[in-house]
Amino acid sequence: MSLDWQSGLIRYTNAVVACISSDDFIRGADLAIGFSKLLSAVKPRDRTDQYLILAAMHSLGAAVTSVTVKEINQVLKLHLGSKIPQNVSAALRKYTAYVEPSEPGPPFRWRLKQEGTVRLRALSDLELVEVELDNAFKTDIGIICALEQPELEAVQEALGGSNRWREIGDSRYAHVYRETELVTLSGKSLRVVATASTSMGLTAAAIATTQLIVQFRPRLVAMVGIAAGTRSGNKEFGDVLVADPSVDYNSGKVVDVGGIREFLPDPYPIGINARLRSVLRRYASRKGVFDDIRKRWRGPTPRNANRLHMGPLGAADQVIDDPNRILEITRNWRKLVGVEMETYAVYRACHESPTPRPRMVSFKSVCDFAAEKTDSWQAYAAFFAAHFTIDFFRSEWDALWPTMPVEEES
Repeated sequence: MSLDWQSGLIRYTNAVVACISSDDFIRGADLAIGFSKLLSAVKPRDRTDQYLILAAMHSLGAAVTSVTVKEINQVLKLHLGSKIPQNVSAALRKYTAYVEPSEPGPPFRWRLKQEGTVRLRALSDLELVEVELDNAFKTDIGIICALEQPELEAVQEALGGSNRWREIGDSRYAHVYRETELVTLSGKSLRVVATASTSMGLTAAAIATTQLIVQFRPRLVAMVGIAAGTRSGNKEFGDVLVADPSVDYNSGKVVDVGGIREFLPDPYPIGINARLRSVLRRYASRKGVFDDIRKRWRGPTPRNANRLHMGPLGAADQVIDDPNRILEITRNWRKLVGVEMETYAVYRACHESPTPRPRMVSFKSVCDFAAEKTDSWQAYAAFFAAHFTIDFFRSEWDALWPTMPVEEES
């Protein structure tokens, strides 16, 4: 057996085992039915390309976790050799009644819809149970803020004011959740749910994010608020910092080396989705977007124009008022764009949430420069972060989630 086929078999087996052992979304053991059983359930003349592809997806657990065309082809080749359907990518585009694109990639990923399971059950006469609807995203955007004022208040104002929001959710949870609608430039209506942590810091942010995900199943979670910027890159008050990656700069080991205390970092940086990163990079040179936001602000504005900065954003449960501490952090992260107290917890909560996992991003605006503390620009920074967030999603939502893929790996 070649290494490619061997690795494919291992991945196929692991996928089936993982799906069988997962009871978060499935009632019963329907995913224990492998491709061989699905194949033998119908006569050879009834093994159409559609049946084979849907059966391969079901055996991979695509009703719960999305799969690639490559993974589907691996299952088909393992069981059928060269007698497999041709151009699975093109076939999937035709089967929109039974499958749907899950992530634009690369590589593109596909999920088996409930209708696909129903179709397989009708053709095979096997007891296949549909996936519970809890598996699906229920909200488009979830917004987390560290503070009610000025951060969450600025988000509410950016979407029409507090009278356009309504309180929702289960009162057993600690947080108050508010819901509104965001209409994109293409006319698509997005459901937005927002909340603020019970306090500043990583622990509170992780709890708020986890509870929002569990209740509302957002497609994307955005951390919105204010942060301290670093002086590199000629940053200005109000500049937008995108955490890519977010870093817990306090994670590591403190050691004694010859009587001198040293810190050995052991971070677990978490970056954003590749598609999201690519779309955001276009804003590094879009001066007009930031000029438009400045014009909406009714108050003093900083001297220089505002911009976007993408790079490592440090997070820890501490307020920094010491320039030497910033120097220590930048020794490990030379392109550090700023420091704050929540984003890493938000990213980690999304990264380890149940499938389907939301994407995550953090838009924090510079309100001070760490050791150079001032409260004068907090309201402006919160306003800028909120308005950039809403403008970005209003303009770019369709670019983040194309309705159908143009190209796929074969």
